[in-house]
Amino acid sequence: MKKILYLSLGLILSITLITGCGCSKTDDTKKDDTDKQQQGPTANTNTDVVKDQTVDVFKFEKTSLVYEDGNSKLQTTVTNTSSELQQISEFKIHFKDEAGNEIVTLTGFVGGELQAGESQVISSFYGDDLTQANSIEYEIVK
Repeated sequence: MKKILYLSLGLILSITLITGCGCSKTDDTKKDDTDKQQQGPTANTNTDVVKDQTVDVFKFEKTSLVYEDGNSKLQTTVTNTSSELQQISEFKIHFKDEAGNEIVTLTGFVGGELQAGESQVISSFYGDDLTQANSIEYEIVK
């Protein structure tokens, strides 16, 4: 009877050690990603990113670029500076690094037309950190 008891205890102890050893290990990469996302929003305040720009008859102003929860959000106000109705369905936003190399190009959708003097706030999103971008350039898609 004692043999069965010792054998049972030995078996239970072995199973506990085998299955319990990996419980305290964590995946550091998942923790690092989570920590980065939980740090809160990070804004890109580089003057060549947030400066007002004019392309053709459209002025891009009040620009902000914020990275939060694993996504970058660019928000800018597009204004028709002409005295006539202007057609603009979309524009390209070229993000560049310090050497002038293109990092990524995003699209801003306006939706068709802007009346003279009319403004519209446009938001574009990217699933990575763009806070290190050095400059952005706008290109009207005709």
